[in-house]
Amino acid sequence: MRVHRLPGAGQLLLLLLLVFNLLPIYFILENSVKSPLEFASSTLSFPKALQWSNYGAAWDKVGPSLYHTSIIIAASVVAIVAFSAMSAYSFSKLRFPLKNTLFLLVFGLLLIPGFLTLIPLYLQIKKLGLSDSYLALILPYIAGGQAFSIFVLKTFFEQLPDEIFEAARIDGAGNIRIFSTIVLPLSVPICTTVAIINITSLWNDYLLPSLLLNRAHQTITMALVAFEAAAGNYGLSDYGGMMAAYLIAAVPLLLLFSLLMRNFVEGISSGSIKM
Repeated sequence: MRVHRLPGAGQLLLLLLLVFNLLPIYFILENSVKSPLEFASSTLSFPKALQWSNYGAAWDKVGPSLYHTSIIIAASVVAIVAFSAMSAYSFSKLRFPLKNTLFLLVFGLLLIPGFLTLIPLYLQIKKLGLSDSYLALILPYIAGGQAFSIFVLKTFFEQLPDEIFEAARIDGAGNIRIFSTIVLPLSVPICTTVAIINITSLWNDYLLPSLLLNRAHQTITMALVAFEAAAGNYGLSDYGGMMAAYLIAAVPLLLLFSLLMRNFVEGISSGSIKM
């Protein structure tokens, strides 16, 4: 005979937290198919008539920006992971002069607030003639993502047994072969974790794109802000269209997390990130 136990205080607390976390998702979903009048009457009630046209209007406003954002972030994150992995391997497993000093300088970059570099970065991009192009964001993103990524990957690489590398060198393998055939296959989870952290940060960036890009190459955050400004200019604000635009902007990240969640959790639990 089964005994049905009442949920404890911990389970009730987790259930309550789950409800609080799902409430914003419900809010966005049900308001994304509302007319302005229904939104004004109630923000929590389910709409009587589903306004699917909100998604069409939202896609017309933010759809092209998803293409630009995907190109910029894909190129930036691939380069960030590749360069930081090579640098982290050098700092963790190779010997060369001033290694510790150079790593301290790299680590020191984490202590510099990003807004302090905005004006020099803006002037440098203008002087190089890269404004209003993908490279105007890709190059700063690659440089800005190195310090954190190197620190995380170096911590992970230091945990790899030195015996593996010594055996590979005895067999005649060089550093390039060791890095490509040993280090990278063993570091897929942590590289995925670093990639997801960078993708999330770059996907939500607004300040730098607004300074360096025009409307022709605007990112998703620029498109959302422009849509919000336009939606509230005439009569009732088009909150349904804005909610639909928010959902469209969130779908790529949701799909990415659902596909890579296993590697992300493995990278977190490997002990290389201490939170």
